[in-house]
Amino acid sequence: MAMLSLEKVSRIYRKGETEVRALDAVSLVVEAGEFLAIVGPSGSGKTTLLNILGCLDSPSSGVIVYDGTDLHSLDEVKLSAYRRDRISFVFQSFNLVPVLTVRENVELPLVIEARAKGRKFGMNDAQIKAVALEMIAAVGLSGKEDRFPRELSGGQEQRVAIARALVKKPLVVLADEPTANLDSKTAGEILDLMRDINAKMGTTFIFSTHDRLVMERARRIVSLHDGNIASDVSGTANGTRVAASAGGVSVAKEGPSPASGTRGSVSSEGGD
Repeated sequence: MAMLSLEKVSRIYRKGETEVRALDAVSLVVEAGEFLAIVGPSGSGKTTLLNILGCLDSPSSGVIVYDGTDLHSLDEVKLSAYRRDRISFVFQSFNLVPVLTVRENVELPLVIEARAKGRKFGMNDAQIKAVALEMIAAVGLSGKEDRFPRELSGGQEQRVAIARALVKKPLVVLADEPTANLDSKTAGEILDLMRDINAKMGTTFIFSTHDRLVMERARRIVSLHDGNIASDVSGTANGTRVAASAGGVSVAKEGPSPASGTRGSVSSEGGD
């Protein structure tokens, strides 16, 4: 059984008499442990797709099944609980709580889950602390547990955000332009960290991105154009050339090249 499947998923927005099809009957299967990039020019639908995968938006039609659970079968309360327990996010702006320490930021998802489930089913304080410290060590920030976000570099803040995303052992991590606010060197280091976590922990990562550094490391690239899948290319990490095209990106195999190649994007525009 696939970890995630979408069948003919559409998202239609209406503005007066105008109908905008942000997604148009998209079908996609994602297996556990994938390291997948969703790419495309502005307006292609990639942010809409990521929001729907994260249960932050609902499709107008179609079926989404996560690990055997049809999301359409869940009411608002159960859908919110599913998102809380099974799906994690990494954002370009880090979204750390400034008044909390590194450890407290990483603990936050587990604290929220414990309060929602109650003492009988949630972790106790000692368990939460132990898991948080383990994740902080996994992202290379041991010794910085008691620092506040303002005392960290941008790369360190994103490492905290990754640890926070991993702490509840989610079904999938959804990363929306996670390198956008980082310089090329730091972005490469963060992406290599994510690849390492993907390999060692089997965590599934799905990116929405314009960044070539992400695409060069992705094991699969799904290109969107006008709400449709324009291409779906697997096995592209290492030795690839990613180039802009009218339909999103073109991917060609090359000889080995450094992963930290020239940084760029599939479009000169930002946004969706």
